[in-house]
Amino acid sequence: MPPEIPLPVQYNPYKHHFRFLLNELKEWQNGDWNITEKTMLSIGNNLIDFYLGELTPEQVCKASLNYFETRNISAKTAFNNWMGNAEWKKITLPDESKWLIKHGNQPDRYIHIHPAKFSKHTIRVRATTLKTVLTLCVHKVPILNDAEQNLKSVNEQRISYLQLSPIKSLDEEDSGILKLWQLFVNAGAIA
Repeated sequence: MPPEIPLPVQYNPYKHHFRFLLNELKEWQNGDWNITEKTMLSIGNNLIDFYLGELTPEQVCKASLNYFETRNISAKTAFNNWMGNAEWKKITLPDESKWLIKHGNQPDRYIHIHPAKFSKHTIRVRATTLKTVLTLCVHKVPILNDAEQNLKSVNEQRISYLQLSPIKSLDEEDSGILKLWQLFVNAGAIA
């Protein structure tokens, strides 16, 4: 858990937070790929909800905690009572983004948060898409005006660094990889 995630919150910004990853990329681009690769394991392999908003991970956590504190449900027993038998509940943060609340799987991190599906400031991405784009950015691969070369670059990164299968196309209309790659590049991930 990154140090900016306060107790009792469980939150993985590696798989749920765009701006956090932009900052991490700066270190990863100058670091050891083996360490970066191990960190990317925490992204997993599922479909994930990815927060694009302005709140930092610390601000997301503090706003979530504030929600519970103002309702007197931040203590573990009160939180468990609030959750009841529900698998999850949804809260809204000050930037109007919605977040799912679940029981955390660690005794000291019993409030598990992550962006809600189809929430404001949130997109859905495949974990393999996110890892592919992060790998392209770590290795500073630019997007070119050549679709064939972009596809070749994507597949080289997927095969060489992620042991993923190659993809057949980067159709600009529906390519999650191309859209997410452009998002990171436009935000300065490749300097």
